[in-house]
Amino acid sequence: MITTNKPVYTKAEIDEMTYFDLIGVVRETNRPPGGAHSIRRIAQSAMLNPQSKVLEVGTSTGFTAIELARISGCHVYAIDINEESLAEARIRAKQYGVEDKVTFCKQDATAMAFEHESFDMVFCGNVTSYMDNKEKVISEYCRVLKPNGYVAAIPMYYIDTPTTEFVHRVGKAIGVNLTPNYRQNCLDYYQVEPLDICWLEDYQFDNIEESQVTKYVDELTQREHLSALDMPASEALTNKYSEYMHLFRENLAMMGFTLILLRKEPVKIDKELFTSTMIVQPTARKSSGK
Repeated sequence: MITTNKPVYTKAEIDEMTYFDLIGVVRETNRPPGGAHSIRRIAQSAMLNPQSKVLEVGTSTGFTAIELARISGCHVYAIDINEESLAEARIRAKQYGVEDKVTFCKQDATAMAFEHESFDMVFCGNVTSYMDNKEKVISEYCRVLKPNGYVAAIPMYYIDTPTTEFVHRVGKAIGVNLTPNYRQNCLDYYQVEPLDICWLEDYQFDNIEESQVTKYVDELTQREHLSALDMPASEALTNKYSEYMHLFRENLAMMGFTLILLRKEPVKIDKELFTSTMIVQPTARKSSGK
């Protein structure tokens, strides 16, 4: 998506940018793990409707907030700390015709300026994984959530074990002091009262070809709004964005994610003992006729 405002940055400024900084510069359509499919599954499972009031934490350029409003008609308040990304999100909401249903604002998730019990759902995607004080931010989710409302989380975690050096590279790219998470670590974050896991689905990222990553980088870094950059800045942007995308390709090939809905229980009850797991039947292979 192309907008009219043209950014002007120096090579030195771009060299210092993390991936999250670059999202706003290139105006990347930043999606949650699983993209639109994850958003639809959560919206359906939480039974969102035009009367629902949703908070999205870490909206970036607004994809999730806009998609939730488009598919369910709900009202979304979406927060982020990056002004450049929020500016792009507002433009996109208007282009999609949902600017009356989505409100974007700059806020810190650890101290949100919303009243108690304001929302039917808090959608936090994978953003909680990047926060140092997870206990505090999850308590904020609970504070602004109505009783019987949902926290929708999509934590990412390693299926294969990465090296310490590799995790450090990923953490430096996103500007976070990263420690490797595994599935149970992520579930444990949310095992706090009054939240109770009521639905989840597990997924694994596809192993994307390097040529697809290269094509994607070329398309985004050649957008018209970046033409105001001088040659050194333009080359620095392309090189850094390419470096990040290829690093993330390698990283995500080792990772999975889980769609989780946690309900804010108004009454404390005993945990379910006899749980069950959905059986996925293998697809029969077609005969070759030989």
